[in-house]
Amino acid sequence: MDYRLRPATDADYSYCYRLTQRNMGELFRRHWGGWIAAEFRKGFAAENISMVIIAGKPAGFLSVVKEPTALYIDNIQLSPAWQGRGIGTALLKRLLAEHSGISIRLTTFEDNPAKRLYERLGFVVLESKGMTVKMEKTAR
Repeated sequence: MDYRLRPATDADYSYCYRLTQRNMGELFRRHWGGWIAAEFRKGFAAENISMVIIAGKPAGFLSVVKEPTALYIDNIQLSPAWQGRGIGTALLKRLLAEHSGISIRLTTFEDNPAKRLYERLGFVVLESKGMTVKMEKTAR
């Protein structure tokens, strides 16, 4: 599937908010008691986000934060219409290839279906805290 990335702007906030709430809402309710709008707002930084564009329309987004010794995947979301088509795998493989010299980290829920994708790509659990896990793919 062909996609392109473009830098996000503040105008993309509503799309990213709705998509994340739709994709992650059940997990947030199960583990944190509900969706907290202010937390998403606080964490939204357009300068860290790339919009995934397919056929000229938003299909998801990827938020990455550069840390001193690693790259942190803050959020990766795809529209349900585009899930299961290899796009998430392609995005992560691209990120891993572009940043092969440093470790890449992320945090997810233990029961998030995406965790299997992360494991297939070589991410390992560094720390478990309740149902939240911190994972890392070390530099090559």
